Amino acid sequence: MLRWAEVHLDRLLYNYRQVEKLSGPKKLIAVVKANAYGHGSVAVARFLQEQTAVSAFAVATYAEGVQLREAGIQRPIIVMSSTLEEELGRAREFRLMPVVYDFWELERAKELEVPFHVKLDTGMGRLGFLPSQWQELLCSLRGAKLAGVMTHFPSADEDPEFTAGQAKLFGEFVKALKGAFPKLWVHCDNSAALPLGLNGLFTHSRVGLALYGSKPFGGYPASLKQVMEVKARIISVKELPPGHSVSYGRTYTTSGKERVGVVSFGYADGLPRSLSGRGSFIVNGRRCPIRGRVCMDMTVISLEGVVAGKGGVATVTGLELPFEELARLAGTIPYELMCRISPRVERVYRGLQSLRT
Repeated sequence: MLRWAEVHLDRLLYNYRQVEKLSGPKKLIAVVKANAYGHGSVAVARFLQEQTAVSAFAVATYAEGVQLREAGIQRPIIVMSSTLEEELGRAREFRLMPVVYDFWELERAKELEVPFHVKLDTGMGRLGFLPSQWQELLCSLRGAKLAGVMTHFPSADEDPEFTAGQAKLFGEFVKALKGAFPKLWVHCDNSAALPLGLNGLFTHSRVGLALYGSKPFGGYPASLKQVMEVKARIISVKELPPGHSVSYGRTYTTSGKERVGVVSFGYADGLPRSLSGRGSFIVNGRRCPIRGRVCMDMTVISLEGVVAGKGGVATVTGLELPFEELARLAGTIPYELMCRISPRVERVYRGLQSLRT
């Protein structure tokens, strides 16, 4: 293999147990949208279904939900964002629970007689019923197969006070529903909100980022292990003379003789081009700076002082070079970098042998 991602299932299980402790009595909904943040949704869902008491899975689209059902996933699956008229029929066919966020969707879900969740907008400003619509919503829910109610916290990692206000507002609506729907799933906690210990009315937490081993903020009160390690082969090693430019745009020029390696990993594989001249890979335990611009399929690194040759392995990200560090250098967030790891980067599952593939 030229490039691959090692997904460590033992670390996934470890992280699950850590967030389970943070969640307390609330049950967990594992977020496996966007191919489980790049880790492989089918493999991750199969593993969590077999190894833990995860209550449900959350995806973004019906296509993602259908893929899980066809792979044998039996737990409840919540579809959080994609609800078009031509898709709603798949909810009944594949036992998927839509998240309803406007009155058109609500009426269609009632007509189809499928269980569904309702989303409230308590401050995200994206999807969901606004507080001014809640009284009408309460009336419209009579006789419906309402399975759950949810909201979303946009800044639990930065603004606990605003988040607490959202939780309080959300809780008021939940109280109005509880009499008619005593078995209602109530969920809003994401990875960042778990440590806040919010409203006791909530029954479930939706967890994505922390499961995969990235902390939503510094000082996060859980020990997590990055699940994915991305690696690639060194396909060329040579010594450049002084004054020799490197890569597109000639943004780097050697000041003296320099031994460099070409790694078969570039921006088409998910490495941000913004890491050009800023990031590094790890080879044989040593950090090797990126020289010049990241290319589509390859990246040049310095191999000065490093024992490595053609066919050697470079680590793009792993325990020693986590997504959080790369995200800071690239001016983005770990979520984006995980999701950007290309499908052509083969996923290899390690750590526990009980996963059936």
